[in-house]
Amino acid sequence: MSKKAFTLVELMIVVTILGILGALVLPTFHGHITQAKETAAKDNLKVIRTQIEIYKMHHDGVPPGYINGSEAPTALLALQFSATTTVTGAVSPSTIPAGAYVNGPYIKKLPENSYNKLSTIAYVASATAFSSAVDGTSSGWLYKKETGEFKLNYTGTDSKGINFYDY
Repeated sequence: MSKKAFTLVELMIVVTILGILGALVLPTFHGHITQAKETAAKDNLKVIRTQIEIYKMHHDGVPPGYINGSEAPTALLALQFSATTTVTGAVSPSTIPAGAYVNGPYIKKLPENSYNKLSTIAYVASATAFSSAVDGTSSGWLYKKETGEFKLNYTGTDSKGINFYDY
């Protein structure tokens, strides 16, 4: 009886070929991951910025972040996007417009920052530049309620050398 099997040399050749193919494909795959993260971040920003503009139209030009003319805590800011509100910005936890809560919801839920996987928002003071507020770890997004500016909270630059907070 003779046994049929691969020799050690044949197995080493196959493993070497697989290693070479992996080394060729991996950089290409990594480039696509980077590009996908950049695209996701830009798309999320575009959607949120559009919803901020719609929110302002429904609330007499006042951007999210205010209730009855006073500053809203960031926890309520997220609800102003994902629940229903009155014209003055008061929030109902419901997503179904009823009674005075006729506006919204504007988004189902806040998306994650594609880089740090956080969906929280941090306020940035109107006199503070986004470049000095960015830390990449405290929140997923940065928001200036006075101007309605919404930015990505992540340090560094993308594949084209653009700062992430400049998206």
